[in-house]
Amino acid sequence: MGIIASLSMDSAVPFYSLGEWSEKFPWILAGITYKGSATDPFDLRLEDQKSRDRMERIWQSAGFGGLVRIPQVHGTDLAVHDSDLAGLIVLEDSADGHATSGPGMLLAITVADCVPVYLLDSENRVVMLLHAGWRGVASGIINKGIELFSERWQSNLDDIYVHLGPAICGSCYEVGPEVFENLGLIPPAEPTPVNLRAILEEQVSNLGVREDRITISEHCTLCSGGDFFSHRKGDLGRQAALIGIRP
Repeated sequence: MGIIASLSMDSAVPFYSLGEWSEKFPWILAGITYKGSATDPFDLRLEDQKSRDRMERIWQSAGFGGLVRIPQVHGTDLAVHDSDLAGLIVLEDSADGHATSGPGMLLAITVADCVPVYLLDSENRVVMLLHAGWRGVASGIINKGIELFSERWQSNLDDIYVHLGPAICGSCYEVGPEVFENLGLIPPAEPTPVNLRAILEEQVSNLGVREDRITISEHCTLCSGGDFFSHRKGDLGRQAALIGIRP
């Protein structure tokens, strides 16, 4: 069983940093934004100029040179970025994960119940961020991430750390039998909750990542006090999961 990981609040923007990683790996920034103000929640869908301004505020306040967003489609394609990107970059090609070994650039995905998966190679100093809804989990996006570490950076499994961030929990995420079938589980007769983070934890462990390198957020986007946007709750907004190597 992975360790339950806590979040600590950052005052510059409505942002929770991943406390354990921040202490263990001071060369990275990792965490997730949250709603903040009830009257003007910190929505990061990038559908208007306000959201773009907020993204700019994030990377500038964190002391980074830029931030990269990807068009997410619930697939398994991954992008790799060089270190010469600057400003707010929104890729044209769709992907559901991205990685970099270059400093000064924040990687971002947006979520509102799906699992943000943070990964790093502590030896080669590589960071990765994946967007894992049930389709991504079923299609093996975590496998693709570990394969990318191995093929691109020759990573050793003992050097890989994985954190499963705030997402809808196994008590709240009720799905139909077709989702269970796609996840390789015995389908129930009626809609039943499923725990995506538990499945991801098992997948990561089966790939050979050490159990003491896997941590899991205790926060549910639906039932943990309303800090986060939740699609299941009817929210249209999105929070941004972020990771980057400090410049």
